[in-house]
Amino acid sequence: MAPPKKPKLRTFLTNAQKLQLKRFWNARPELPLPAVVDWVREHFGVSVGRATLYRIYKAPAEAFAGNAQQKKRRRVKFPALERDILAFYEENRRGQGDGAALSDDALLRAAAELRAQHGISGTQLKLSNGWLHRFKERHALRAAPQATGEGNAQMTIENYQAITDRAGMYAECTAAQDSRTKPGRKPRAPQRRRDVIELGVDIAGGDDNVIGGSNEYPGPAEAAGVNIAGTTSSFQDQLMDRRNASVAIERRLGVAANVSAVIRPLTYLSAISMDSVAEVGFVKWRFNSGMAHTEYFAMDSDGVSILSNANYQLNVELRHSAVVAELPPVIFKVWAGVELLGLCECSVRSEGNRALSVLQLECTLAAQTLIRVEYHGPGVVLSGSRLVMRLLNEFT
Repeated sequence: MAPPKKPKLRTFLTNAQKLQLKRFWNARPELPLPAVVDWVREHFGVSVGRATLYRIYKAPAEAFAGNAQQKKRRRVKFPALERDILAFYEENRRGQGDGAALSDDALLRAAAELRAQHGISGTQLKLSNGWLHRFKERHALRAAPQATGEGNAQMTIENYQAITDRAGMYAECTAAQDSRTKPGRKPRAPQRRRDVIELGVDIAGGDDNVIGGSNEYPGPAEAAGVNIAGTTSSFQDQLMDRRNASVAIERRLGVAANVSAVIRPLTYLSAISMDSVAEVGFVKWRFNSGMAHTEYFAMDSDGVSILSNANYQLNVELRHSAVVAELPPVIFKVWAGVELLGLCECSVRSEGNRALSVLQLECTLAAQTLIRVEYHGPGVVLSGSRLVMRLLNEFT
């Protein structure tokens, strides 16, 4: 009697291998299937069934985006929420210009806000450290330090005072130690508190140690917002401010203690460029994505119309022809009606004949104001350029 056959082990390809297979097969569509099977076995050392090969061939390349080493894409329980959280992460990363990743604390706060907007309870989806790890692994997101001490985020007066109080306590401990004549045991330094200061993250409140104290993130706590009306700073200025975080904090906290504002996080509109624009001309935009934006923004043929008096954050990410050094430095200007809000004078990245220029502004805008971007650089504006408007706070 013949011995029973062993069950055939299932084999899987990673996302990177699937993309490599698709490129190979798309370049040779006439190749017979047995030849494709042999190519997979030769290059990846595994045998894959015909049905699996057909599924890979017919699937779009976007289906294999994310973690390059992932083999099986696990189905998430709330795919719409997952898409919104990822979109929020990407918008913040693009808004920073340097591609810096969002911190874990800020990402969990955003996820808690979005979970509430989708009507999902904490028992249905627990936003724990384990969930965060799996989310970042699914989408191959970079890790970020929990407290950078830099950036351009809103902070409460209480948090700022806590920082200065701890600095004073540390100075007193050091002075007491130096005054002793006999060597003794060093006093313990006060425990550091994680204060998250993010560029482009405007979700106020929340305990600083909530991640370490509990495995479940309960959602953002209510906190008094800091009004930063009247300050309009470009992305280039913020890069200089990062060298001295205390200067950046004091600048935004100077005279804002007695102004009441309502924080409205995760309200934004994202637009992408429609056609190429030659020098000099206004960029035309079309709607791309948004969240809770209909009361505050409206698309116009030449830009974005403001519908409510409030503080806003404006991010422009312009992809264009490379700038020649001898030409005037102004690449593009941002207009609010007939008022010049700001201008970009240098690119943050240049590759070959293409360049990327980024400008970030924070300003108070009145209703019926039209935001437009005027290109002044050489060549043309390329597709993929973005304009993102975010509501910071609305005055009561």
